[in-house]
Amino acid sequence: MNRLIVLSGVPGSGKSYFSNALMKDKEKHVYIISSDQLRKEITGHQQDLSQDELVWKLFYSLARSYSEDKDGIVILDATNAKKEYRYDNIKQYKDLYDEIDLVCFQISKDLVLKQNREREYPIPEDALLRLIDAFELPDQEEESFYDRIDFIKDHEIEKIIAHY
Repeated sequence: MNRLIVLSGVPGSGKSYFSNALMKDKEKHVYIISSDQLRKEITGHQQDLSQDELVWKLFYSLARSYSEDKDGIVILDATNAKKEYRYDNIKQYKDLYDEIDLVCFQISKDLVLKQNREREYPIPEDALLRLIDAFELPDQEEESFYDRIDFIKDHEIEKIIAHY
């Protein structure tokens, strides 16, 4: 059974940590598609948005390609803070994956700000605060679309990884 896991959380909430921990736990058939990593490979810096059209084209193309591994777990590691990214862009994969899950990171503002400061490339605090304020929780349409929705609160990542 192949599975697509869509991560949704602001920078510094633990999305990449979750992805890497799940990959380590499963050891094989886990594909992480990271918007930050694609940006870094294309532009040389993960915060350079100059080639974002190409980044997102490749991001969604890789999700389609990796769906061919019928034992695969594909993780979409991007902010996905709004419905248009979590739902409108993801519904194209409904027939390609046996299961599509959403993992929402609801981390306290203080912890996100602390973790952001520890990142290799921290987001400017004013921009991060705007992202936190703009974050949308899943609505009923998303709840009926996803096979499973998990909410990660402060320090609960390992508990959620055990489900996968």
